Amino acid sequence: MAEKVKSKTDVSSRAESKAKSQICRNCGKKVEVIKSVSPTGKSKMRRVCCGQ
Repeated sequence: MAEKVKSKTDVSSRAESKAKSQICRNCGKKVEVIKSVSPTGKSKMRRVCCGQ
């Protein structure tokens, strides 16, 4: 049977997906997400782990 799709407005579903973090494929540790700002003023989110 088809798997039940959770609604985007379902609070428990959102909390579950937020709690699930990305894991580095090289070392297996949690990947940190940081916001970096370039000298020109542009900002972007970067995923940092293992010095990459």
